[in-house]
Amino acid sequence: MRIVLFTGFLGSGKTTVLLSLAEYLAKDEGPGKVVIIENEIGDVNVDGKLLSGSSFETRSLTSGCICCTLSGEFVGALKDIEENIKPNWILIEATGLAHQTIVDTIRGNFQKDPLTNAVIVDAERWDELYDNIPFLLTAQVERADLILINKTDLVDEPELAHIEEDVVDLNSEAPLIKVSASKDNLDDVWEKEIVNG
Repeated sequence: MRIVLFTGFLGSGKTTVLLSLAEYLAKDEGPGKVVIIENEIGDVNVDGKLLSGSSFETRSLTSGCICCTLSGEFVGALKDIEENIKPNWILIEATGLAHQTIVDTIRGNFQKDPLTNAVIVDAERWDELYDNIPFLLTAQVERADLILINKTDLVDEPELAHIEEDVVDLNSEAPLIKVSASKDNLDDVWEKEIVNG
């Protein structure tokens, strides 16, 4: 079983990116082999409604964050999925406020299962968010195994170069890919960075 964790601040495009990967994997994996866990703080699970319309097995964890208040429930859900569904892939969308301790929780409980921590950076709001919540963004980027700078079509080239420089200063080891997930076909990214990465 392989696990891909998607983190990034609220509105960065995590759901769009996750569904792109899920659809790519489902082409070869077949029914039940790709499971999505979606975490939303609050009783109304907006993204979960979108995901429930998909052809994938989905689980929603609401009313808390999987990095802290729902940590035990999250680990229990992962173990239940591993034992009863036996998927090849679990794709996890963390809430936009999730702390990177979730990476340690997954690795500590599922050591034998490869984990990719994919962070979605919102190009359109990078400077605003970095000024207001630098600790969260810094932690997300520093712990990333893969960084996708999303919404690149909404910023000009100098701004994109500035964002890329900031991100590389925080993490020069992880592959960095610039995309517009709502417009681009990401199959080549998934093939290179996730399936064969």
